[in-house]
Amino acid sequence: MHVAQAGFTLLEMMVVLVIAGLLMGVALERGPLRSDAANFSAARSRVLAIFRDAQTLSETSGDAVSVEADVAHSQIATIQGKNFRLQKLPSGMHLSFSLPNGRLSPRALYVFTADGSVSGPPMILTLGKHRCILTFSPVTGRISVNNV
Repeated sequence: MHVAQAGFTLLEMMVVLVIAGLLMGVALERGPLRSDAANFSAARSRVLAIFRDAQTLSETSGDAVSVEADVAHSQIATIQGKNFRLQKLPSGMHLSFSLPNGRLSPRALYVFTADGSVSGPPMILTLGKHRCILTFSPVTGRISVNNV
């Protein structure tokens, strides 16, 4: 009398693991970890962090802190007195600045003061098909993000 055994053979198990590995590879390559929206969100957060750091630095130090954004060189410089910090924009991100007369500027200067106020034009961030506009409230210093 033979006793029936339940389970999978080694070959069946290997086939299942190979198929699962292929599916995982496709999912990781094209999945949410590499989506344009996630890349844009991370790049936008990085740019926002530069401005918020400058704002906090000016409020805690009592000195004005300037942030200069340069379109041609794809970089943002933070300046406080003689201290200078240069940061490259995230890969693929583009900046543009809308001036009151409707023209675009190759450079923009934002000045954060100790009382919390800020001056500077709206900034348009673009990465692929994603865009947002950063606006700076001159009185409160609030940085607003409007996805377009």
